[in-house]
Amino acid sequence: MVKKRSKLEIIFDVIEILAREPINPTKLSMLVNMPYDRLKRLLDELVDKGIIRYEEQGRSKIYILTSQGYKLSEELKKIKRILKDYGVLE
Repeated sequence: MVKKRSKLEIIFDVIEILAREPINPTKLSMLVNMPYDRLKRLLDELVDKGIIRYEEQGRSKIYILTSQGYKLSEELKKIKRILKDYGVLE
C-alpha cells in the first residue's frame, strides 16, 4: 500500500525542485507526482505567501523561488538533516 504524502512533504518537494531550476507547472506536476489541478492550488497558495512567483512565457507560466523561498529552502534542508540524524527520515 502506498503511503499518502502530507502537504508538508509535497511543499518540501516543490521547493526542493524550484531551488534547482525554474520550471513550468506541467513538468513540476510530473516531478512531484501530483495531478495538475491539485498542484495548482498549492502553487497559488505559495505565490500568495511570497514563497514563489511566476513569469509568463508565451502561453506558459514558469515558477521561480523568491528570495524568501530560497531562505525557506535552506531552512528546510537543515530540518531534513536534523530529522535524518534522529532517524525520523531515511
